[in-house]
Amino acid sequence: MRQFILLAILVLALTPVTSEGQVRLIIGGGLSQPNGDFTSQVNTGLHGRAGLQVGVPVFPVSLRGEGEIHQFSKPTGAENTTMLDGTLSAVLGLGGIGLQPYLLAGIGSYRLDPGGTEEAKTNRGFHGGFGVGIGALGFGGFAEIRLVNISGDTGSIRYIPVTLGLRF
Repeated sequence: MRQFILLAILVLALTPVTSEGQVRLIIGGGLSQPNGDFTSQVNTGLHGRAGLQVGVPVFPVSLRGEGEIHQFSKPTGAENTTMLDGTLSAVLGLGGIGLQPYLLAGIGSYRLDPGGTEEAKTNRGFHGGFGVGIGALGFGGFAEIRLVNISGDTGSIRYIPVTLGLRF
C-alpha cells in the first residue's frame, strides 16, 4: 500500500502544471450492479465518487485518483454490505467537440465490509471502462461505465458501476 501511495504522489508531483484547466474535480454517483458470483451475495447498490484528474492540455492521457463508497443490500435482508475504495486510473481522451469520449483503466484498493459478524477485508483489484464528458471551459458533466474485478482469498468479486456526475 505504501508503494502505491508513493507512486501516486510521485506522478502527481512530476506532472507539469503549465496552464489552466489541467486539474479537474470530479463528483458523481450512480448504480453498482454486482456481476458473476457476487450477484448471489448482494443486490444492486448505490455509490458515490469524488476525485481529481490531472492532465497536460496537448497530451491525450491524464491521471485520475478517486475514492468511492458503495452500499449493497443483501437478498436475505441482513445488514448491508459496504465497500470503500481508492483507485488510480489512466484516462485516454479520444477527442471531440462538445462530447468528449474517453477510455480508462487502472488499479485500486478495495475494502469490503459484508456486515454482521464477518470481518472487513481489503484486497487489490483493477478496472476498465469508458465514458463521455460534455461541456467546455473546464465545467461540465460526464457519464461512465466500468467493470471492476477484485481478487480475494475466496475468489474474485466483480461489479459494474454506472456513474453520472459533474466535473469542474
